[in-house]
Amino acid sequence: MTIPRMRTITGTIAEIKAIDPMTAVTPNCVRTLCKSGKIRCVFTEKKFLVDLDDLFKCFSGLHD
Repeated sequence: MTIPRMRTITGTIAEIKAIDPMTAVTPNCVRTLCKSGKIRCVFTEKKFLVDLDDLFKCFSGLHD
């Protein structure tokens, strides 16, 4: 069993920018994917925790 890499939306954007500094992905884009249920995430009382690997699968077209 592997532990998912969970990040806040801010942390998620930082990870993406480390890979692609000119990315067009915005915090609002990630938030919308969370709210629509297209990626796995957990909502705490104040913030989303995003499954980073699931987000990458979604962007690469490998998502179920």
